[in-house]
Amino acid sequence: MPLMVKARMSVEHSLWESALIRRTSRGSLLITTSFLLAASLGLSACGAATYSENSGLPNVKLTPGAINPAVTQANIRSTICVVGWTATVRPPVNYTNQLKYNQLHSGYNLAGDLNMKDYEEDHIVPLEVGGNPSSPLNLFPEPHNIKYSSYVKDQLENQIHLLVCSGKLSLKAGQEIFLTNWEKGYRKYIGALP
Repeated sequence: MPLMVKARMSVEHSLWESALIRRTSRGSLLITTSFLLAASLGLSACGAATYSENSGLPNVKLTPGAINPAVTQANIRSTICVVGWTATVRPPVNYTNQLKYNQLHSGYNLAGDLNMKDYEEDHIVPLEVGGNPSSPLNLFPEPHNIKYSSYVKDQLENQIHLLVCSGKLSLKAGQEIFLTNWEKGYRKYIGALP
């Protein structure tokens, strides 16, 4: 590739893409791109989401969750516990909206509802607890219009972040809450589900 074309291409990267490129190996980028392609081709082959009006749990066959390997217990004071850090790793809206659209139209929706405004493309393991920012394995269309919605999960995300950063809970234990069943975690760390 001519040098001038390479220079122009590197200037066209967004700040998020540049940070991701700096922090991620080529192999990881290839894997992430492959997962996004699989989502675009249709996740319905793996089985549709099984939301109910009461549960906001993701379909673990499609999106089991993924952690950010750049976040460790040893570096939480310079990563997740720094105010504003999540903004430095959060993927751009055009990326998450495209993924959400693909997931909804591939069968990952609530009773056939394809209205993107009815969902938040949410991180299963939240960024503030060291979740992978861009992996399609960690992003799913979480319904707003159910009893245990994205708004309820947000409360738990904030509580677990505080516990991890205060040293009352390990990073791994905080991540496990979201990798297993966040509704059980809500009952344990906040109280009865609303």
